[in-house]
Amino acid sequence: MVIDFEKETEGVLVLCSKIGLQKYFADKEFDYTFPEGILPLVNLGIVVALVTESGDEVKGKIIDEAMNEYKGYRLLGQQNLFIEEEDELYVLSHSEFTQICSNNKGAIDSFSFWNDKIMVKGIRAGWAIVFTHVKMRKNSSFMRTITQLIYTKQPFPYGEIDDIPAF
Repeated sequence: MVIDFEKETEGVLVLCSKIGLQKYFADKEFDYTFPEGILPLVNLGIVVALVTESGDEVKGKIIDEAMNEYKGYRLLGQQNLFIEEEDELYVLSHSEFTQICSNNKGAIDSFSFWNDKIMVKGIRAGWAIVFTHVKMRKNSSFMRTITQLIYTKQPFPYGEIDDIPAF
């Protein structure tokens, strides 16, 4: 699977589980502080986030294959992600993520996207380790990223994440 996308991030690119987000905010209020408000979601495997201050325009790929053909990218970070049965993964800007979580209690289907929705359906359920690879091209305002999913039976035993990777 390879999904190409282009997104204006407004400083943070978010990949999230649709079902996980809605379950989490069913009984919680959204915390607007950054990065503290998003870290619990990252540590639970509901969200993968990347600070994109180097370029708010991101051209990216979500893949579940080997990285051997993508030269010039560097590994920025890795995080756990839990994918529910019948789940969808969404690529969101920070403002979309904030609106969905604060105004819609995490219900992505209740949100009126002002740009194209970027989602991945039919993805394998269970745990995945998400490797984020990035690069900037000279004389370009676009940041390029590849989000690689490697499926596992359980989350990798990373320590609790206390910051969002930045490029």
